[in-house]
Amino acid sequence: MASRRKFKKQIKNRTNLLIEDAFIESINGDAREAVKMDSIIDEVIDERHVMLNKVCVYPNRESRANIKAHFNQIGAELQERASAYEKKIGRVG
Repeated sequence: MASRRKFKKQIKNRTNLLIEDAFIESINGDAREAVKMDSIIDEVIDERHVMLNKVCVYPNRESRANIKAHFNQIGAELQERASAYEKKIGRVG
């Protein structure tokens, strides 16, 4: 199980990459594309705050298995949401 600090760094790094990609697409695209990318950037930032909150609020009074399952769920959720936003942005992989 990784530490909370590492989970926070993963979330921040992954969302920063998504924000950078969306920003580059908004600069290179037309005005309609810029509006779309701005809304995606706002969504990514909101999701970032939600996921960081989930890392901070964990079941610390429960068994190790429950804690590990909580953090595994957060990791899977990060992968799922990041790939969904990559598809929205138009970046594959």
